[in-house]
Amino acid sequence: MSTVFLYCAVIGGTILVLQFALLVFGFGGDTDVGGEPGGHGGHDGAQGGDVGHDQSVFLKLFSLQTVSTFLTFFGLVGLGTEHLGWTPTAVIMTASAAGALALWLVMKMMRGLSRLHSQGNLDLKNAIGHTGSVYLRVPPAGAGHGRVMMQVQGRTVECRAISRSDEIATGATVRVIECTDDDVLVVELAN
Repeated sequence: MSTVFLYCAVIGGTILVLQFALLVFGFGGDTDVGGEPGGHGGHDGAQGGDVGHDQSVFLKLFSLQTVSTFLTFFGLVGLGTEHLGWTPTAVIMTASAAGALALWLVMKMMRGLSRLHSQGNLDLKNAIGHTGSVYLRVPPAGAGHGRVMMQVQGRTVECRAISRSDEIATGATVRVIECTDDDVLVVELAN
């Protein structure tokens, strides 16, 4: 049984070390079933590329990281408890429990890390209804565009803006009423 534990520890440990080395040097990636980072691949219109709720959980539980972690801890704890003189049944049960616990912990940590994922994309349609300050005057309708500073999605951004009526002076407070297809905000004086 020592040979089985040794092989599990060596194979699992080697995979973990290789994954860590690849991640440190920038070759690691977090791809899900969809094939794109963060699992945002789309096939058949399914958002996130999930195969299905039950299958997705199954696939996330048995990823390369979790299986290699299971093998490593199963092998190491099996070797350690075997050298302590435990009975074969106790050794296998303890090694299996340690591997399962390690697998569960890694799955929980990976799930926590995936919640930190952010697209970072700014959608100016989220600015509609919000107020901002005119940075560069906004000319009257049809005479070009100015610039406004405002908070969108938790960050301060400078955006191109147009007016549908009169000119709006620098420093004026404006409200966004529309966002055009080319990401230009349509603004009006805020009351």
